[in-house]
Amino acid sequence: MKNIITLSLLLLSCGCSLTPDYKRPDVYMPSENQWLYDTQAQGYVDEATQWWMNFKSAELDTLINQSLEQNTDLRAGIHRIEQARASLKSAGASLLPTASGSGGASRSKSNPTEGNNTYATSLNAGLNVSYELDLFGSNRAAIASAEAGYESSIYDQGALKLTIMGDVATGYFTLVNLFERLNIADDNLLNAKEVLRIIQSRVNAGAESDLALAQQKSSVANAEASRASLTELIANAQNALDVLLGRPPGNISIEQKSLADLIIPKISAGQPSELLQRRPDILSSELALIAANADIGAARAAFYPSISLGLNNSLSLAGFGEPSSTALALTSSIVTPIFSAGALDAQLESATARHLELIENYRGAVYSAFQDVEDAMVAVKTSQTRENALKVSMQQASRAYDISKRRYDAGSIDYQTLLDTQNSKLSAQDTYAQARLARLTTAVNLYRALGGGWNSQ
Repeated sequence: MKNIITLSLLLLSCGCSLTPDYKRPDVYMPSENQWLYDTQAQGYVDEATQWWMNFKSAELDTLINQSLEQNTDLRAGIHRIEQARASLKSAGASLLPTASGSGGASRSKSNPTEGNNTYATSLNAGLNVSYELDLFGSNRAAIASAEAGYESSIYDQGALKLTIMGDVATGYFTLVNLFERLNIADDNLLNAKEVLRIIQSRVNAGAESDLALAQQKSSVANAEASRASLTELIANAQNALDVLLGRPPGNISIEQKSLADLIIPKISAGQPSELLQRRPDILSSELALIAANADIGAARAAFYPSISLGLNNSLSLAGFGEPSSTALALTSSIVTPIFSAGALDAQLESATARHLELIENYRGAVYSAFQDVEDAMVAVKTSQTRENALKVSMQQASRAYDISKRRYDAGSIDYQTLLDTQNSKLSAQDTYAQARLARLTTAVNLYRALGGGWNSQ
């Protein structure tokens, strides 16, 4: 027994790993490690920051927190993490001995043709302990792969959280914007009806033609149709937001009806190299690569022998109260591949090719992340310029309509001029409201592209 233990310790000390040393793939960084369109280069805070709070909306904060607790996709993701954790535990068990017990009892009767019946009782119990020596790191490689898979599932959940939070924020801003546009549509409908009343009075007095009356009635009908479309969009946005919050449609109710009160944060992007440690999808992609690297080690180890040690102790009795006998056996076995018809080579080739595939996937994920950030920063910059221009356009369109309405009442301009300025005002107001939404949405997209949690001023 002592010699077996000594041999086992010696073999364990000689164990080696055939897993290649992991090295993060090289990726091309932007020139001078700076973003092309970053205009807010003031550093950042850690990724635990609740980025959505920078919009200064208590209502949005509540909705985000509800989604984190109740969203069905996120709750399903928790169970995926539990599955990965269980797989890791299962892989870890391979480094420990296994023990099993057995027991049995029998009672037999002999009924000879002559003489008395005889009875015999047999009792037995056994304990078996076995341990596989991980000389070439096969089990350790499997554990490393399972551990990387478990950590990858955690980052997948982080990426899903970021997506859900971004969708809730965008959905909330969209819903507020739709209510805002509905108010604009209502104001313009009332105004169009007032103009219709004026034209009707002028037609009755013979000061205006039936053509102007028909055109204005058409304008009123179009305004009512636009309002109906907005009402449908509001219902759809409410239903979508309810589902994101993990509940059936028909429960959402918001108080905010204008985007004007919401803060649009100035977001600092940091440096491109830092994105590799911030984006959960990039981290998950790298962990998948680490797992594939470990799988190569397991595939290599399959070419080498596997050695198992065992201990079997058994106890048997002829019956209750009878003398017992015990047996102790120490066993060892070695299994080595001799001929596999190329199966082991194919497994190693598959693991190597999978590793190379994931290297390219990782690079692609990094470059896509760079693109996401650059696109989002361009959108942030251009959406601000667009909003400022459309604000001026809206103000001037409203002023032009007020002037033309007074002049039409005084009879100094024709109806067509009034109709043109009326339509221009409605279009400018609606377009400006959507431009404000675009600015908020681009800010959310930039947070998402950066992995969430960056500093804002």
